[in-house]
Amino acid sequence: MSATSDQLPASAWELLQTLLRKGPAAIDHRVTDSRALIAVLKENDRLFNAMIDAFDGMIYICSSDYRIEYLSDRMIRHLGYDATGDFCYRAFGRQTVCPWCVNHRIIKGETIGWEMVSPLDGRWYHVVNAPIHHLDGSISKYAIMMDIHNRKNTEEELRNHRDQLENLIQARTLALTEANVHLRREIDERIEIEKTLRESHQRYRSLFEGSRDAIIISDAGGLILDVNDAATLLTGYDKSELIHKLIQSLHSSITLASYQDYFNRIQAGQSFTREIAIQTKIGQTIYAEFSSKKITLAGVPCIHTTARDITSRRQAEEALRESETKYRDLVQNANSIIIRFDTEGKIKFFNEYAQEFFGYKEGEILGQSLLDTILPNVYSNGRSIQAEIEDFLRNPDKFTTNELENRRRNGDRVWVTWTNRPIVNEKNQVVEFLWVGADVTERNQTRRQIQNLTHALLKAQETERHRIARDLHDHIAQDLSSLKIRLQTMFGADPPGIGDFRRQVDDTLQILQRSISEVRNLAYDLRPPGLDQLGLVRTLFLYCDDFAQTNNLKIDFIAAGLDDLILDEDIQINIYRLIQEALHNVKKHAEAKGVTIRLVASSPNLMLRIIDDGKGFDVANWRAKSFAEKRMGLQSMVERVGLLNGTINIRSRLTKGAGIFITIPIKEHYRDREEAHPDH
Repeated sequence: MSATSDQLPASAWELLQTLLRKGPAAIDHRVTDSRALIAVLKENDRLFNAMIDAFDGMIYICSSDYRIEYLSDRMIRHLGYDATGDFCYRAFGRQTVCPWCVNHRIIKGETIGWEMVSPLDGRWYHVVNAPIHHLDGSISKYAIMMDIHNRKNTEEELRNHRDQLENLIQARTLALTEANVHLRREIDERIEIEKTLRESHQRYRSLFEGSRDAIIISDAGGLILDVNDAATLLTGYDKSELIHKLIQSLHSSITLASYQDYFNRIQAGQSFTREIAIQTKIGQTIYAEFSSKKITLAGVPCIHTTARDITSRRQAEEALRESETKYRDLVQNANSIIIRFDTEGKIKFFNEYAQEFFGYKEGEILGQSLLDTILPNVYSNGRSIQAEIEDFLRNPDKFTTNELENRRRNGDRVWVTWTNRPIVNEKNQVVEFLWVGADVTERNQTRRQIQNLTHALLKAQETERHRIARDLHDHIAQDLSSLKIRLQTMFGADPPGIGDFRRQVDDTLQILQRSISEVRNLAYDLRPPGLDQLGLVRTLFLYCDDFAQTNNLKIDFIAAGLDDLILDEDIQINIYRLIQEALHNVKKHAEAKGVTIRLVASSPNLMLRIIDDGKGFDVANWRAKSFAEKRMGLQSMVERVGLLNGTINIRSRLTKGAGIFITIPIKEHYRDREEAHPDH
């Protein structure tokens, strides 16, 4: 509001008009004093309006029927919208008149102040309501809301001071009334004007001095005209040292030209918020956030600048930037795959090495799921990976390291060994996972190549044994059999007198018979012919039966689930060799009376269990001793199982026997059920 003649209090304006109608004779020195007071009131009213723009409190005006007529900018921001024209109680979130409302008292001419908690933000405010008299006789309520959340003690002192001033005013009013009854009305008016001036000045000073932020008022030349206590704390100078000091002397970066350009732009109506360096009295450089608006003091254009110390914030931000830079340099330059993803498997970080390795750019991969990007849904062997990832997300502590088959963007399959670590928040809840990976594709390829070569070597050995067995059986054994038949034919009759010669021939025949048996046993050990003729189960049953009779050992052999299953030749011969080696170990070391053998096919594995009731052994030391003493029994079984991609678990305790538990993955191929029928 500007203090024009139309907005003067009605009593003063009517008095002025009456005096003017009566002519110059009616205007004495008292009227002249009134005019001077009115002129001062106008000037101070303009000053007060300028203060409103820089005032960090909130102001609104409403009519006697609760309609909002004016809102300051800060009040609009406090309410969240421009409520001009709306009911004041609705603007504060109520549907009816506030129970603490004093509107009826203000309309009667009272000025009331009280403390209250705002229903909008829950903060304490000091509310001052005062009447505004209009020329048409109507009265509006003028309300000021000042944040006193941290300054209630200061406000109490200010209220006491105001009461003292009011007492002084009342005493002076009484003295003037007693001195000149005829000038009572004019004196009362003058007292009211003085009271308004004091309250206006008091409000300004309370806002000025009570601000926690530094306030500096300077003119066009940069001369500091006034500062508050917070400004002295910010700069380290006393108030007397700051006033009449040039603002550009606070730091070398503030030049007169830059300040005057800044001043002119503020006067043109622009508002600025910026950061600037200030040099304190002791030479320390601090950083402050400035906010400036134009203001007029005694007709002189000035700028009202509010400064807030942000040095600590700047230091924290700089430290954070340095920390992030070091982290980025470390992670981005690492020769390892580093990724982060959330609890849903969405990728949140992908370092440069990972981008180069997998072929994805950062913008393409961030926010995408692990599956269908760097992890395939299905492994090359047909096994699903989704269940493994879900298990990891539920139980990350179980998987500190793991080796996974991954997929590049171009479809290439690669193997990566991942080191995993969950990332938790302040509540110790897992919010992300950190994976650091190393490419082991070449190592795995080398390992598979070694396995393939070893497998090929064993297969070649078995092929050679097969050939030797065939030659021994088809040639040597046949020749020996023919020799036996010829000798029997030659000496079919028993000539008289040749008894000694006959005994020699019988001995020769026994030797030939023993040789034939040994050759056949050798051929059977090199390549059991029953595998091709009778099948794995029947061959194993006959072998166990023969081994039991030969070595006086009870063997309980049972096979299940293999009747219609077609096993690879490699698996058959290795299963046979495993059982053969196990029984030889039992015979040689276990001193057992019985052995239980179970061979069960349960998709997708073939399970073999060999348990004896012998004297047992120390499993923890068996491997070291076997290498030291060049024993290959159990170790050869371990290697055979490894070549078949299976697992072997050896358990034993002294005097409690021993058990070998083998699991071998198999591809399921079944014979035609109809061909397996007895009729065929």
